[in-house]
Amino acid sequence: MSKVLMLTHFHREFPFNFDSSWLKASYAGGTEAYEWKPPTEEGEYTNVTTRDFIFKYRHYYGMTTENNFLRAMGQQVTDYYLANLDTDAEYLGVASYRRYLDPSSSNPELKITMPANLESCKYLSSDEQEQAILKHLETADVLTNRTWTMHTSIENQYLESQLKEYWDLFKEGIVHVNPTYKPYMNWFDGNRCNYEGVYITRKDLFRKLVSEYFLVMEYIWKRCSQVYPSKDNQSYSCSEPLPWRYPGFLNERFVPFFFHANNLKQAEVPLVFLN
Repeated sequence: MSKVLMLTHFHREFPFNFDSSWLKASYAGGTEAYEWKPPTEEGEYTNVTTRDFIFKYRHYYGMTTENNFLRAMGQQVTDYYLANLDTDAEYLGVASYRRYLDPSSSNPELKITMPANLESCKYLSSDEQEQAILKHLETADVLTNRTWTMHTSIENQYLESQLKEYWDLFKEGIVHVNPTYKPYMNWFDGNRCNYEGVYITRKDLFRKLVSEYFLVMEYIWKRCSQVYPSKDNQSYSCSEPLPWRYPGFLNERFVPFFFHANNLKQAEVPLVFLN
C-alpha cells in the first residue's frame, strides 16, 4: 500500500494514462445515464462524481444541467471525492491533466515543460517520484510548486479578469467559516503566490482544506446574484470568457492562503506542464 495517493483530474482528451500505485487518473462523469465518459479508454479512470456530492451541492445550481454543474466545479469534484475517500494513504494530493510536480528534480526553474507522451507519464508517476515526495514531507507539511512574484497583488490579479462579486463574497466567506483567519487576510494584498492547485499534504490537512473550501463556496452560493453566470445572457462584466469557472479560480487562491493561514511549512519543487 502506497503512503501517497494523488489524483489528477481530466476533463478533455488525453492519449496516455498512468500505470502507478500512487498517481491515479480521475474524471467527473456524472451520475446520470448520459454521463460524460473518460477521455480515453486507455488505462483506468475513476469517476469521482458521487451521489453524496450531487446531493450536497447540486441544488445550488437550480435548473442548470448536471453536466454544466460538474463543468463549473471542475477539479473540485476530485478534491471532494479524495477528501471523503476511505483510504490508508497518509498523504493526499491533486494535480490536473497537464500540471504536475517534479519532486525529484534539482532544476531551479519555476516551471518545466515536458511533451505529453508516455515517457513523461511514466517519469511523473514512477516509484522514484513517490519516494522523493515522502522525503520532502519528512520535514515539510505540504509539497507544492514554487512561489513567484506577480506584477500586482493577488487580489488585483484576480480582478483583472474575474467578477468582483464572487471575490468579495469569497473573502467574507473565509472569515465567516474560520474567524481565526481574519489576521491573515492581508495576504491577498501581497504579490507572492503559487496558485496552480497542485499539492500534496497530510491527510488531515487535506481534509480540513477541502472542507473549509466548500463551506466558503456555500457561503458564496447562498448570497451571490447568479450561481452560474453565463456568457449567453451577457449579465456580467469581466474579460473571463467562462465566468462560471469561478469555483476553480477561487480554489487556486484559497489553497496557498490556507497554507499561509495555518503556518504550514512548504517544500517547493518545479511545476511540470505537459505540452
